[in-house]
Amino acid sequence: MRGTLTAIAIVAAAVLGYALSCAVRPYRDCWLCDGKGHHRAKSNRKLSRPCWWCKGAGKRLRYGRRLWNRARRVHRDAGVAR
Repeated sequence: MRGTLTAIAIVAAAVLGYALSCAVRPYRDCWLCDGKGHHRAKSNRKLSRPCWWCKGAGKRLRYGRRLWNRARRVHRDAGVAR
């Protein structure tokens, strides 16, 4: 019983920490271009084109923040007109 409560507390702390992290820093660097917003050409060192994953911004919305935004939108849209 005590091990189960400890495991639940650890998981809850991890989830709360990630939620706080997503609230403070909702964007992260793009994994494909490493936050640069463009790809380098393989044949030479010049910049070739914008990153197709982040559309050249260099940042992506984190999964936790994306989930939070969707939950807020569903909650807002499900509201009853008063």
